[in-house]
This record gives sequence, structure tokens and C-alpha cells, in this order.
Amino acid sequence: MKFGERRLSWTPTTVSWLSFVIMGLVVAGIGLTGTAYVVGYLHERLTAHGVDHNREIAESLRPVLAALISRPEPVSHTDLQQAVAAYGMFGYRLFVLDRQQQRLVADSQGEGHLPADLNTSWLSDIAAIATTDYELQAGEGPALALAEDGHPMLIWIAGMQEVGTPDGRWFLGVASDQRNLTEFLGDLHWHLDGIMLMTYVLIAFLGYFAMRAVGRVYERNLEAEVRERTLDLKAAHQEVLTNTRLATIGQTASVLAHEMRNPLASIKLALSAMSRQEDVPERTGRRIDLVLGEVDRLDALLSETLDFVRPVKLSAQPIVLDQLISQVIQWQRPLLDGRSITLHREVCADCTAIRLDEHKMHQVLLNLLKNAIEASLEGGEIRLKLFQDENQSVVLEIANGGEVLGAEILERAFEPFYTTKPRGSGLGLGLVKRIVEEHGGSITLSSDPSLGTCVTVTLPIDVA
Repeated sequence: MKFGERRLSWTPTTVSWLSFVIMGLVVAGIGLTGTAYVVGYLHERLTAHGVDHNREIAESLRPVLAALISRPEPVSHTDLQQAVAAYGMFGYRLFVLDRQQQRLVADSQGEGHLPADLNTSWLSDIAAIATTDYELQAGEGPALALAEDGHPMLIWIAGMQEVGTPDGRWFLGVASDQRNLTEFLGDLHWHLDGIMLMTYVLIAFLGYFAMRAVGRVYERNLEAEVRERTLDLKAAHQEVLTNTRLATIGQTASVLAHEMRNPLASIKLALSAMSRQEDVPERTGRRIDLVLGEVDRLDALLSETLDFVRPVKLSAQPIVLDQLISQVIQWQRPLLDGRSITLHREVCADCTAIRLDEHKMHQVLLNLLKNAIEASLEGGEIRLKLFQDENQSVVLEIANGGEVLGAEILERAFEPFYTTKPRGSGLGLGLVKRIVEEHGGSITLSSDPSLGTCVTVTLPIDVA
């Protein structure tokens, strides 16, 4: 979204705060309206209660004042003023109206200017109010007016018909000051609004941090999933590259095998015939042997390349792995003895037979033991251990005390064509890894100064 030249970034934080602002406006509108309704309802009920109380006072005093007014001799203003002043000492303002002459005759809080015209007194702006139970009818009932000091006064006006004036001339009024109630309700309104807004602000902050915490958990899970998917894509990409490389190698190897093996065989045959001649000089014989060795190396490289790119097809049958290891050790015994290398072997007495391709697994063991011999120092030792772990797998460890391998070698050891040997092809360990994985197993390489270099092959017992 753009505003002019600026772009609004919809980050999770922006969305969260915007959501809380909108929700705050909604809550504030509803909350302020609600508190106004509550305060208004409370004011209505307290007003009705005040009206009832004033009415009860008026009902109690009306007979007394009616007796004073109904005496044979004319009642004086002074008598009425003394009467209402005596009863107005209890926090209420009492007054008497003469409706016939529209005058305020007596007032418990009057200041000596009575009787006074009703239109010039503090009752000039008197207004009827509707309460739950009463209405102002025929001059009687609840009303409101403002006192001289501006305070609101809640009034109950009661007619005194028992005085004997059928025209309803005399009325008694009882008024109570509503200033304290008005101030209380105003303070209550502000307090309720403040509590509501503070509560929302607290909820908003707690909710924001809670949402951010949940959001971070979701983000971490999403990041983990993205990393996992990225690794899967990298693995798939690597597999495609490997398959493409293998296909290219396979095509190249097939061409090389076809185009080179026949000439190599002819060269080897001719050189072998020459080396058997009796008149061949010694120097020439050594050169012939060198060339024959290189021909054999090229032929082995072609065979190894073809084995690597050729699909691994297993012909599995129950094999006791310890027996297969014994055969491989016998094959490599001359090489072990020739370099004075000691082999320490731990057999697995409780290992059961597992389904393996004997020829392929023989190739794996031969390659690994040969590598261990080549990597060991003259007169060194090799440790070979076979055991069954708690995961129902057979584990083979072959360790030698040769040079400690670096991190790059450990990481790339099983890559095709990666080798540290001057005359190596880099395909041996790659082929070993493929065969082991086709058996449902795994192979790892580790190197430690105290333990040396160790290759670990893990094969499941229930391999099919």
C-alpha cells in the first residue's frame, strides 16, 4: 500500500497494533456508552428513592401544617415561617406555596423577604420530572429547581386539600440538595470510564505480547519448516545433480570401455609377450613392467567407473556378517602382514544372520579394510568391531590410527571423484555408500586424535 511516495509495510507488529487500535475504538465506544447507561440508570433509581423519601416527609408534615392553616383566625406569614423553619433543621428545605396568589409564603431557608412572588423566587424555573412511580399532576408530584447557589434541588410538592380549600390553594414542598449526588455520579462516571480504559489498555498490552509470543512460536515453526523444506530441496537438487552426473559418467564410461579396453588388451598382450623374451635388456624390462602396471591401473579405473554408474541390484540372502568379514580379512592378510599392521577384531557372538547381497557386501568390506590399511602407519593397528545395538541394527566399526582427517575431507569423503590419494579415482567410498544405502543402512566417517579415523556402517536386521 502506498501513501504518496511512502510504502506501508504490513509487518506482524503493524497488523497487531492496528488490530488493537481498532478494537480499542470499538471497546471504548461500547464501554463509554455502557458506563453512561449505568450511571444514568443509577441516577434514575437514586432520584426515585429521593422522591419517595421527600414524599414521606411531606406526608408526615402535611397534617401539622394543615392544622395551623385551618385555624379560625387567619394564619400569618410569621407562623408559617416559624413552622417550616423548625422542621427544616434536618437537612431538608421546606416551603409553603399559595397557588391562588402565586406566592412563596414560607421557606425554611428564606432570608426575610417573604412572602415573595413565585416568579421571582428560586422556584421560578421549577420543572416537573418523571420518575418510575410518580408524575406531577394538578400541581403535585416530583419536580426539580435550582437553589440560589445554583445547586439542583429535588422537590416533592403535596397539596393540602384537608385545609378546607377545595380550589387547592395551599401546597407543601419538601426539597433536598442534590449537589453531593451529582458530584458523586460525576466522579463515578469518570472512575468507571478510567477503570474501563485502563483495563482495556492492560488487556491490549498483555494481549499484544501474548499474540507476539504465539506469533513468534508460529514463526519459529514456520522457519523450521522452511529450513526443512529447503534442505529437502537441496537434497533433491543434489540427487538430480548426482543422477545427471552418473548418467554422464555412465555414457562416458561405456564409450571408454568400448573404445579403450580392446586397445589396452592388445597393448597388454604385446607387452607381456615382449617381457617373456630372454634377450630383453633389464632396463627395457623395467619399462615394460611400468607400462603393464599403468595398463592394469587404467583397466581397473574403467571397471571401477562402470561399477559406480551401474544400477545396484541386490540379490539378498541370509548372511552371517562375521563369516563374510573373516573371508575379507583372509584376502587382505598379505597386505596386513606386508606392512606389519596388527588387526584387533571383536566378533559379535549374538548377531543373527541378516539378508545381504554377499557379493556387494564383500565389495564394501574389502574396500573399507583396504582403505584402513592404506591409511595406517607402518607397524600400526586396525580395530574392527561388530555388535548389535539397542535399535535392532548391526553396527560395524573399522578404525585405524592414521592421520586425523580434516573437516572438508569428512564432509566430502563420499562424493564421487573426491579423493586425497595421488592415484585414486574417488569412486570407492561413493560406491560403498550406495551399496550400504541400498541395503537400508547408513555409513558415517569420523576422525579424532585420540581414537583415529573410524568408519561406521549400520545395517538394519530386518533388511529385505
